[in-house]
Amino acid sequence: MQRLAHISLLALACVGLLAALAAADELDSVPGDAPAAGAAGTRRAAPGPELAPANYMLEVFLVAVAAGLVANYFRGSQQNAARAAAWEVAIGDVLRANFSAVGDGQRVLERDSASDMLFYASGRRHCRFAQGHLVLRPRQDPVALLGDLASGGHEKLEIEVALNDEAFSGFVFGVVPRKRARAVGRDRYDIATFAGAATNSRVPQRLVVFSESGDATAQMLDSGLAELLADDDCLLEEIHVSDCPAEKPETHDFQRTKRLLATLRLPEPTEGGVRRVKETLAFVFYLIDYVAEAVSLRPEAARKISKARDAAFREFARLAEKERQEAVAKIAADRRRAELDEVDKMAPEQRRKWEERERKRALKKSTSKRTRVVK
Repeated sequence: MQRLAHISLLALACVGLLAALAAADELDSVPGDAPAAGAAGTRRAAPGPELAPANYMLEVFLVAVAAGLVANYFRGSQQNAARAAAWEVAIGDVLRANFSAVGDGQRVLERDSASDMLFYASGRRHCRFAQGHLVLRPRQDPVALLGDLASGGHEKLEIEVALNDEAFSGFVFGVVPRKRARAVGRDRYDIATFAGAATNSRVPQRLVVFSESGDATAQMLDSGLAELLADDDCLLEEIHVSDCPAEKPETHDFQRTKRLLATLRLPEPTEGGVRRVKETLAFVFYLIDYVAEAVSLRPEAARKISKARDAAFREFARLAEKERQEAVAKIAADRRRAELDEVDKMAPEQRRKWEERERKRALKKSTSKRTRVVK
């Protein structure tokens, strides 16, 4: 409601400003003749602007536009709320069948905006939590709605599952629509660094498989994923399994969280559409157990993946060593600075003894270096 209030106030403020400017223009357009004197010597004021409807068409139009925007916001928000309520029942059924803690115990979806809903669940083996994002059309915003329709966007459900560290040995695998393959291969750090586009006869031409191991590809497709993707009307639009971050880490101290990501295309919330979404979402959660219990890479494949990780993260190891050396040097410099501050406070005799010790220490260090060079 706060966002609605802000939109309404902004629209009314714009209307008021434009109306004031229009009124000022009309007043300026009135002829500026000097008022004529009456018979008794009184001055008669010039006639004001005529209060005809035609003179206020711009104001009427702006008020109508503002009212239309407010009405559309309410109407679009109500439509999305009805669709979200239908999807909340379906999503909640699947979540409660797979997790012991869903939402806040009462609601499954949490409203983030008029067209975005969030959910969270935990309490399942092989994973720490699952969170998702229900993305509806921005029906409350006509400009955004037109942009969404022009770009061919659709309503979708995005799921992210944080897997346990021991859930699987680690690999990068993904299936994405062909029209997004170039962007995914360029923008995702894990795929750009470790995986490559792989051709597979079991995957339709409309999709592209990214994988760093043929062993992992075969076992992931054996889960039933190949049969699901073979359906031309499949709701599973995109899926990723990865033990590396999607964005390139900025520091060496990054967390390698193993994740399962999926994007579902949402059909109309009819009885058949709801049933298909529930089946596809249940399959996504089934993959949590499948990856942890059924996927087992051959030793040579696991070694190859491990070597690829070591080579890619060598840069971060160098950064870590550099930061360690800088920290040690800073500690030494701070100690030296504190020692010199103490020397400044010493009596002349104490300072002379300190300087003598420093001279002997420097001489000993120089002798030690020469001895190592001779050896």
